[in-house]
Amino acid sequence: MKNPPPTKASTQGTPTDDQRVVVGSPLAIIGIFVEILRARFAAGNGPTDWVWNANLNETAIVIESGFAEGNTERAKKPAIFVDKDESVYGKVVIGDRAGIIWSDMSDYQWTLSTVPVIVECVASKRGESAIIGDVVQWTLHCASDPIQAFYAFHDMTPPTLGRTTPYEADREAWVTPVSFQVQYPVRWRITPIRTLLQEVQLRVQDADATAHYLDIATYKTGV
Repeated sequence: MKNPPPTKASTQGTPTDDQRVVVGSPLAIIGIFVEILRARFAAGNGPTDWVWNANLNETAIVIESGFAEGNTERAKKPAIFVDKDESVYGKVVIGDRAGIIWSDMSDYQWTLSTVPVIVECVASKRGESAIIGDVVQWTLHCASDPIQAFYAFHDMTPPTLGRTTPYEADREAWVTPVSFQVQYPVRWRITPIRTLLQEVQLRVQDADATAHYLDIATYKTGV
């Protein structure tokens, strides 16, 4: 696979275009694989029958996230939609603890996030859908080691090519799923809250407990 072409202004958006999508979130992971597949099917990199173009009116194949809501993108075929299934934060060490900074008593923690990724290869013909799915699976399998290294993924499972079946969103289309999982480290810091807990304890001691929690529930104390 050749190096991807220079980035062009695209009428097809990606999840990472939104500033509310934080780095390392499942939506950002989807954006990564959208761009990888766009580069794979770009001119000079992929099959000549399905050349991806940044211009939606000129592209021979749509490559979008599963969150694309435009009717134009959804109606055009063939298409590749990258989506996710249920993601989960696992347990790696006891309490997720990575270490403590004694100067401010900050507790640094980390864990691994697991995100199942589903790539739906949609086409009007069953055979075409299966072939596109085969190209996607082979691309992701061959490039899995460089992808893991470049994006600092902890792990990327071998992609599984599923059976080609009728597409639920369009009865006149077929879909071939390619599925795999990505794991990546997540880190965060917990700042000391002992002072806050002591303040809460004093308030409970100085007031009737039932009345105190009722005030909290009705936003009267400002806690």
